[in-house]
Amino acid sequence: MILALIVAAAIVVAAILVAISQLGGGGASSGEVSKLYAGVPQNGTTLGKGSAPVTIYLYEDFQCPYCGEFSRNVFPRLVKDYVKPGRVKLVSEPMAFIGPDSVKAAEAALAAAKQNRYWGYYYLLFANQKTENSGYVTDDFLNNLAQKTPGLDMNRWKGALSDPSLAKGLEKVQKKASAEGVNSTPTLIVEGPGGKKKLTGDQAQSYGKISSTIKQVGGS
Repeated sequence: MILALIVAAAIVVAAILVAISQLGGGGASSGEVSKLYAGVPQNGTTLGKGSAPVTIYLYEDFQCPYCGEFSRNVFPRLVKDYVKPGRVKLVSEPMAFIGPDSVKAAEAALAAAKQNRYWGYYYLLFANQKTENSGYVTDDFLNNLAQKTPGLDMNRWKGALSDPSLAKGLEKVQKKASAEGVNSTPTLIVEGPGGKKKLTGDQAQSYGKISSTIKQVGGS
């Protein structure tokens, strides 16, 4: 009898943990997101001042674990050191090739972009990333992240999710990626007055390599 109760309790605990994980756990708080982007202009999928001399195009899939590593380990430092001072602007190019959950996540982020709240949602998606194609990108998961996204109007966001322009936006990114020869994620294309460089693999995960490339293409 006691053993049966213990087993039952374990099952309940496991179920609760799974439910919590599917709702998007505490990968990042709203306060953390607000602090990261404080004072930084957002325009659609562009982050930073339009006058920044260098642009970095980020080709990523929200289910890609390497993109998650980049977002959690390198991205915040790029924002702090280069985007906030107006030296670099970032343009997200969301790809969706890993599976259906990639499409759902990317369209949810693009719906936030219609309110210029893309980057908060972007950061939360990667902060709460789980195993690819495990089915974690549920409606509850996406809603939970939307509620955590600072400044996001939930009603407008939910209304935008059915906008056919979201799917067209993903198709446009895919065509652009093909034209740029992007065949892996994350791929960073760093462009400035001194030229254009593509970073992939370990180079795209190295803050030092990205920093030196910004200097190379940044001109004087």
